[in-house]
Amino acid sequence: MGYVYVADILLITGPAGLVMGFYANGGFLSRVAFVALAVLWIFFTAMALIKAKQKDFKAHRNYMIRSYALTLSAITLRAWKYGITNTMTLPPMDVYRVVAWLGWVGNLIVAEYIIRKNGRKIKSHNPVVA
Repeated sequence: MGYVYVADILLITGPAGLVMGFYANGGFLSRVAFVALAVLWIFFTAMALIKAKQKDFKAHRNYMIRSYALTLSAITLRAWKYGITNTMTLPPMDVYRVVAWLGWVGNLIVAEYIIRKNGRKIKSHNPVVA
């Protein structure tokens, strides 16, 4: 399944997202958000594949956490949009510009937290051998 996931992102959905990012609604800031999302998604997924082939499974796992966080950005974007539109009165295009960034930046922050938290947990469970 991992190879299907990687092939899909590197060959289909990542490049499609990159192209769509250049034509996104919301002006320059939204376009930058979606292009950055696509570039990082492709990069993290490619690095996960490279690290797996190098048998560096800790780095592979960390890159996959980042990749998956960005995969979930479509869901997070819609959750943010729903939350913002139901709690505030903002013009729709302003909401779109904000959620273009919130949809994935927040996910990456959570991913980095998980990576760091798990890194500390692994270190604390491995006693140093003298």
